[in-house]
Amino acid sequence: MESDGGELDVLTETRTLPEVLAQEGIADLTGLWPVEQVESWNQRVDSLFAEIADQPRAVLGPDQLVDVGIFHEMFIEPARRLIASVHPSALLYHCHCYETAGGQTKSHINEQRLDGWHRDYDTLEGFAKNFPNFVSIFILMSPVGDDDGAFEFAPNSADRISAGGDVVQMVGPVGTAVIWNRCYYHRAAPNRGPRRRRILKISTQPAGLANELIGTDEFKSAYSKLDDPVLKALVDERRVGTSEPLSDASAPVEARLMPPTGRNGLSGPAVAMDRLHMAGRRLFSRPGSGS
Repeated sequence: MESDGGELDVLTETRTLPEVLAQEGIADLTGLWPVEQVESWNQRVDSLFAEIADQPRAVLGPDQLVDVGIFHEMFIEPARRLIASVHPSALLYHCHCYETAGGQTKSHINEQRLDGWHRDYDTLEGFAKNFPNFVSIFILMSPVGDDDGAFEFAPNSADRISAGGDVVQMVGPVGTAVIWNRCYYHRAAPNRGPRRRRILKISTQPAGLANELIGTDEFKSAYSKLDDPVLKALVDERRVGTSEPLSDASAPVEARLMPPTGRNGLSGPAVAMDRLHMAGRRLFSRPGSGS
C-alpha cells in the first residue's frame, strides 16, 4: 500500500475517489505520508501532549500544528492535489491531533446511543447522495490493533446502518491513512488497551457550504501564522460561500478500495430505535417545525 516520496501508488482501481466516497464511503491513503515523517510528528508533539496527559481525550489545534511545522508537512503537494480532486474549492473544517486514553470500556464519542455508531449530525443538512460533500482523513500516529480504539466505518451506510452489517476497521502501523465520508455511520471503538492512541484528523468540504468552525480562534490563529498563500487558502474564512477552485485543483484520482474486515455487533431493536431517532430529527429540522 505504501509508496516512496509522499506520492500515491499507481492504482489499478478504475473508479475515482469521489465516486467511491459517495458510494462505499471509504478509501485507503496509506503511503501518502511516509512513516518516517509521521514518526517525526510524534516527536514534535510529545511534549505538548505530556502537558495535557490527564485529559481522557487531549486535542491539539491547527495553530499548534502550524507552530511545530506539522501543518506544512500534512499539506504537501500530493495531499493538496488529492484533497482538491474531491473538493476543488476545499476549505478545512477540522485539522487536529487527538490522543485518547487507554483502559476504556465505551466509545468516547456518542457512547449513549448505538454503541457509539453515528453519522456526523452537522453534515446531514448538506448531505448529497451522489457527491461526498463532507470528508475526513485519518492518519495513525500510533500503531492500532483490535483493542486499541480503532476507527470503524460502515460502508454503504448513507441511509441507515444494519444490525450485523459490514465494518471496515482502521488497524495498522504508524502512517496508516484513510479518507472517509462523514455522512456515513462510523464510530471510535473503545480503547481497551493500555496505551494512549494518537491520530491526526483533517476534514474538508466545499468552500461554498456553511462552515461554523473555520471562524474559530484556532483557525484564525493558524491563518495569521502561515506565510504560504496556498496553505492560507485552506483556512481562509473569507472563502466561505465562494466556489473558486484552489490552485491545486486537479482531475479526480483513482481510489483504493478497503474491503470489510468484520461485522458490527448491533442488535435489530437497537438499529430500529436509531432509525426512529433519525426520522424524528429530520421531521423536527424541517422549516416551520419550530426547531
